[in-house]
Amino acid sequence: MNEKNNNSDLMNSKTLFVLKIITMSFAILACVVVATAMLTRWIMDLTRKIKESNTKMARAAARLNKFRKERIKHILKQRKLQLKEEKVEKKQKKHTRNKRLVENDTDEENINDFDNDLNDIIVEDN
Repeated sequence: MNEKNNNSDLMNSKTLFVLKIITMSFAILACVVVATAMLTRWIMDLTRKIKESNTKMARAAARLNKFRKERIKHILKQRKLQLKEEKVEKKQKKHTRNKRLVENDTDEENINDFDNDLNDIIVEDN
């Protein structure tokens, strides 16, 4: 009976060992499944946040481009007005200069006429 008992204990211990291995395998598998689920959820949250940040960044970039384009238009408009003003000023300066030249010519003619008259008077007196 002792042999039977030993044999039974040996069988029970082998069976318990196999059961322990199976239980540990299921426990490890459960841990892997839980870890995978948590990682999957974490990755999905990160992906969603990245998409949200990309849309926010895209909106911000679009606003910046809009402001940049408006600024460029404003600068071009100001430059156009400045060129018009410079053209008017240049035209006005040219007109003023021509007017002065005409006045100087007239003055010189008057002086020359006066000199000629004086010369005539001096010549007559002599």
